[in-house]
Amino acid sequence: MTTKDVIATLTADVERLMKLHDGAMAEIATLREKHNEQCATIRGLQEQLREAKAEAEKASMHAAIAGSISNKTAARAHINRLLREIDNCIAMVSSRI
Repeated sequence: MTTKDVIATLTADVERLMKLHDGAMAEIATLREKHNEQCATIRGLQEQLREAKAEAEKASMHAAIAGSISNKTAARAHINRLLREIDNCIAMVSSRI
């Protein structure tokens, strides 16, 4: 192989690698954009889930307070949980004073 052939082969290889690099960079940009879109979708769905859980909790609490016998234990448990949370908050505030 002559020097010119080696240089031509190397030049062709470099050009091919540069094209592959450009293609890979474009694909990375596209994938990053899709990733950001998916992250935004996930955040939106997580927020919807939180809201739905809060609504379900409220509906359960309203049903429990309404007085059906099977829900009285759920209402008591929920109220006890809220009272413990309030006690913890009061304790934290008292310890900071």
